[in-house]
Amino acid sequence: MGTKLPETFELTIERLIPGGEGLGHYNGRPVYVFGVTPGDCVRVRPVKVNRHNTKASVVDIINPSAGRRAAREEHFLSCSPYQIIPEDKQLEYKKTLIQEVFRDKCGELSFPPLEITAGERPWNYRNKIEFSFTTTRDDQLTLAFFQRFRFNHYFFVDGCAIAHEKINLCAEKILEVLRERKISSGRLKNIVVRYSYTEDACLAVLYVMDEHFPVFDVDIDHLNGWLIVYSDPLSPAARTIGILHRQGCDYLIEKVGGLMFKYFYDSFFQINPPVFEKVLAYIREQIYPGLVLVDLYSGVGTIGFSLAGQFEKVLSVESDERALVAAAENRQNHHLENVTIISGLAEKADLRIILAAADTLIVDPPRSGLHPKVTKAILETCPECFIYVSCNPLTQANDLAVLKEKYRIRDWRLFDLYPQTPHVESVLVLERK
Repeated sequence: MGTKLPETFELTIERLIPGGEGLGHYNGRPVYVFGVTPGDCVRVRPVKVNRHNTKASVVDIINPSAGRRAAREEHFLSCSPYQIIPEDKQLEYKKTLIQEVFRDKCGELSFPPLEITAGERPWNYRNKIEFSFTTTRDDQLTLAFFQRFRFNHYFFVDGCAIAHEKINLCAEKILEVLRERKISSGRLKNIVVRYSYTEDACLAVLYVMDEHFPVFDVDIDHLNGWLIVYSDPLSPAARTIGILHRQGCDYLIEKVGGLMFKYFYDSFFQINPPVFEKVLAYIREQIYPGLVLVDLYSGVGTIGFSLAGQFEKVLSVESDERALVAAAENRQNHHLENVTIISGLAEKADLRIILAAADTLIVDPPRSGLHPKVTKAILETCPECFIYVSCNPLTQANDLAVLKEKYRIRDWRLFDLYPQTPHVESVLVLERK
């Protein structure tokens, strides 16, 4: 295991792992590679090496497996590494890998046959994409994605195959404007373009690293909002310090679960609303109408508000200030008098009091999963019905390993909100033992 690896070497991919990488072995050492399928024989270059394993990038496909297909775009590893796998096989891999993760973390579990539900758009489904900027060899400004494992290396892109078509069109038109104005890449951080299926329109936010950036309007079809935002030059994230320019709206409206939801340019919203409709329909089938629903990590209200008609009272807990503003407007617009919005981090709210009255608990936490204080409060109060929605089944499995002390799985379904990627939405329906 301590032998130095050659600059490149051949590797046969044995299987996929939950993070989306392929696993092979070189002289007994595990090697993890993105952009491969089981059975591929590839030449790889080590990019990250430690005592336990090696991450490598593909140099050449020596002998592709029968299950491999050509990627649609050169930059596929930056956005959707499952592009090389047919959609039906993607669903099989996701279901199998998630079950492996849960068995590893939680032991043998008893649950009905696990199903995975796909949407109708395996391509051009994402309602949000973030493009970087760089300069071509002939000094032309271009949209870009970072290359995986290569610091400050980019792919030049003219759109993305998993972004909605209107997003790609708007980004291309904005790039043309920036080129006409001879804006250099050094003044730009990135551009985020979001799309509303309901409005059939986009909202674009240009993040710049110059607080004296020369602002301007744009005239682009299907673009309802245009913002130029000054963002901290020292932070890689697109964080707002100040809005330098606003044209049109700084929000979008999306219909989900029969209700219209407003959300701001910098707020979280589900990335694939048509498939998230299927998530809501499933949750609606699984809940028992009752007295009190508690919705933790509630965002702008998409889940809790959509279910409000089935409960006497809904307690909606959220910490993001912008999401809270939108949630208050959404509640008012739909006259949801039985909904109470509670501001604060779930782990810092008075959860024991909040949960003590709950018949049903729904959580949709960030990728990091439940805070230990939240898990503890749930176990202490034990709402009868508990639905855990997760975009990261790895942390969901970790949480279930603790929660299974007092809960069992009543039903479980996966939803393919993220085709062409290793990611999947997992909805656990738990009931008190």
